[in-house]
Amino acid sequence: MLIWFVIIYWVVSVGIGLWAALRVKNTADFAAAGHSLSLPIVTATVFATWFGSETVLGIPATFLKERLGGIVSDPFGSSMCLILVGLFFARHFYNRRMLTIGDFFREKYGRTVEVLVALCIVVSYLG
Repeated sequence: MLIWFVIIYWVVSVGIGLWAALRVKNTADFAAAGHSLSLPIVTATVFATWFGSETVLGIPATFLKERLGGIVSDPFGSSMCLILVGLFFARHFYNRRMLTIGDFFREKYGRTVEVLVALCIVVSYLG
């Protein structure tokens, strides 16, 4: 019986993915749904992406190294970061149709600075 639930779940997931793929025409459609989502939906997807990946990939290793004291700051630091970006930068980026922080730096300082910022972000995430 369980196998049928798994198969049905897989078929529905693939069906939704194929349906959504037909609606994606450019990067903005893929990354931000063409800037057509409401604030609650955007908030939910950002938190799901941030905390979903962090919970699976980051927190277990930190917990094993530093125990409970090492992971206490994680949800608070992540939440504060998202709130601050939302309060001070998100509306500005959204109104200017920017998808990344790199878009802002490219518009303001040029392609070279955009690439340097992107490389700094990638290196910081690897740590």
